[in-house]
Amino acid sequence: MLDRLKTKERLHKVGIVPNDTCPIYFTHTEKIDHLFFTCEFSKQCKQLVLDWLGVNLNRFTVISLLKGVQRYNRGKCKKAIMFTAIASLVYNVWKARNAAVWAAKVPTIHSTVANIKAEVKGRVYNLLSKKTRPSDLNWFNRL
Repeated sequence: MLDRLKTKERLHKVGIVPNDTCPIYFTHTEKIDHLFFTCEFSKQCKQLVLDWLGVNLNRFTVISLLKGVQRYNRGKCKKAIMFTAIASLVYNVWKARNAAVWAAKVPTIHSTVANIKAEVKGRVYNLLSKKTRPSDLNWFNRL
């Protein structure tokens, strides 16, 4: 990450928001490291997505999670699906955070994960080619 996200810590420093606490659980200062994946909300979302993919990666930052997937030796197609899932996870956590900050509404973990699953299946389904291995297709269809 390039450390450019406008977290509450940064917004508080310039006087846009009254405090810098996590807008979802109100326990810690909202920094990038907290948001991805120290916050209990994002941590649980990440774990549910990884369980859904059948992957056991115990990583605590976006960068380490991406590196873990890169090293994951399960084929090009599965890696691409996992990268898509991580991108959707980060986007949906940020979207949930924005809803909490600006609309004072926090989506549930399960609705966030359901959105991630739907986005991943929709995007990947449109990109699968006839050259995709049957084992990868079966794995994807079982998700």
